[in-house]
Amino acid sequence: MPKLNYGCGKDYREDWVNLDINPEVRADVHVAPSDPVPFPDNYFDEVLLDNVLEHIPRTELFSFLDEIYRICSDKAVVRVYVPHYTSVFAWANISHHSVFAVGAFDCCRPVGGMHSGERYGKAAFMVKRQRLLLIGHNPVRCKWLGRIPVNGLFNINWIWQKLMERFQIFGFDEIYFELQVVKS
Repeated sequence: MPKLNYGCGKDYREDWVNLDINPEVRADVHVAPSDPVPFPDNYFDEVLLDNVLEHIPRTELFSFLDEIYRICSDKAVVRVYVPHYTSVFAWANISHHSVFAVGAFDCCRPVGGMHSGERYGKAAFMVKRQRLLLIGHNPVRCKWLGRIPVNGLFNINWIWQKLMERFQIFGFDEIYFELQVVKS
């Protein structure tokens, strides 16, 4: 069961293939985001994109997702952590090209977006789970913050998430998506 940790940075995983765009970090493979990933079709059963997608230029985002889709097997799980659009960190880094919200991957569903039926690129993912994270999954400076059990309050259901996204005054650090690859 091969697993890919794309954007490994400081989170090198011994039992995974670790890939990063930054040649300064420890990784098994270094590749530019616009280059094809050097793995065969249908190779990985699980992919982790931990704060990667926001660094991909918007003009290349769908071709990047198509490349991730290509290297994943049918029913592979793709776990995605990205900055939420209300995060103070989302726009504080000049290398960020995109931010995300609840429903961001609707246009990658096999039958298109929930409201418009829009589809872009070849990648087809079922959104198995999406969670608003008031406190990000991996706080760097205050590790104890990650142990505060508040995120469940914002993730009762999709409608509640949309309400929280609109009316929650503090903003969310991140949003987590669990996607399942659909090839058949």
